[in-house]
Amino acid sequence: MAYLRPLIFYILTALAIFMLISPSHSSLDNVNDRVTLSLYYETSLCQHCASFISNDLVKVFHTDLHTIINLRLVPWGNVEIHCQKEHLEFIRCTEQQSLKGGPVEALWKNCSEKLRLNEEIINKCYTTGFGYKLLLQHANETAHLKPPQEYVPWVVVNNQPLRQDLENFVKYVCEAYKGDHKPAACKAQSSGLSPTIHALPQPPPIPVVGFYKLAVQWPPSVCKSTLNCKKPILPEFKIHGIWAQDAHDRPVPQYGPRNPCTHPNPNLDKKKLKGFLQSDPVLWIDLPRLWPNLILGKSDISFWHDEWTKHGTCSDFAQRPLSYFQSAIQLKKKLSRVIGLTPDSTYTVQQAVNAVFQLIHAYPQISCNRNRTNNRQLLLSEMYICYERPTSSNLLGTLKNCSHLYHGQCNSLSDIISFPR
Repeated sequence: MAYLRPLIFYILTALAIFMLISPSHSSLDNVNDRVTLSLYYETSLCQHCASFISNDLVKVFHTDLHTIINLRLVPWGNVEIHCQKEHLEFIRCTEQQSLKGGPVEALWKNCSEKLRLNEEIINKCYTTGFGYKLLLQHANETAHLKPPQEYVPWVVVNNQPLRQDLENFVKYVCEAYKGDHKPAACKAQSSGLSPTIHALPQPPPIPVVGFYKLAVQWPPSVCKSTLNCKKPILPEFKIHGIWAQDAHDRPVPQYGPRNPCTHPNPNLDKKKLKGFLQSDPVLWIDLPRLWPNLILGKSDISFWHDEWTKHGTCSDFAQRPLSYFQSAIQLKKKLSRVIGLTPDSTYTVQQAVNAVFQLIHAYPQISCNRNRTNNRQLLLSEMYICYERPTSSNLLGTLKNCSHLYHGQCNSLSDIISFPR
């Protein structure tokens, strides 16, 4: 039941705060002058979110900044929560504890006891199903953000996202405040600030991972179309890669100056990557068999290095390269050699999709290329199988339907494709 951990953690956190919080306002402050500071985040799975809450957001109540803000916390893009100090401390406590693991129920109970919050209210709402109703609001909440949320944590001041400068939120709150009672926290800020949040320089947005594709290639096809291959050419799907995609089914760009998606820098040279992979003897045996470089004269480690650089460095596994490759191998081992298809057969794209669906109960994406010696013949060259983002188990495994059923030189579900041996 490990896959339920993030769901339970989310519900308990949201319920605890939702049931216990009522907004308070300073008598010196006009409510209309308050600056709205919103944090959109994920619970229990996002280390960056936990770090921001524990190390940065607590500044709100460690200074007099709270007298001019309306603080909103939106866990998993869901319930709007108006926070007072004790409730932010609860979130801080649970986020810190979640990164250490352990039973979720014990985690939030320990934090509620420590802060003397009413756990009976939380437990009652959780057991009656109210938490699930809150959870179902997340799609509508995130869908209507303008501009849309691109990653987490996503910090917004008066409807303007701070993007990668979220740690300086105090400065932007002070800039946005138009009231008469400027707090000491704002007076301490430099006088040379830009006049409005709209004047903030906007760094390129960092795409957030929406899901993953396990890309597998069919050697008899790719070796007749796009690759000059080593021999023997075996009739068995081989891994091409495990690819992080955004919510619109676009590849998440690799780590670089324009996409500093993680810290520290996840890029590895071939020698260091090889060392990681060799540290797991079983993986090191499986990789050449299930994830070989098919190209004549090219090494396996070069292929794995390229795939890590392009598709792993901004994935959920960016700081865990060994888990990235282990996940791909485990997924491939769950699939048959031909994944529901029959070599030396001809299919329409729709028929191929249906045959795979009958086996794995999820719709794949079929990719086609043309036979280089017979340009009229379409070959089923690759297949992409889609998976949800990993849960607290740190491994992939939950299948989902791919949003597009064909790719490459396939133009419709009625295209006729060959599946050679």
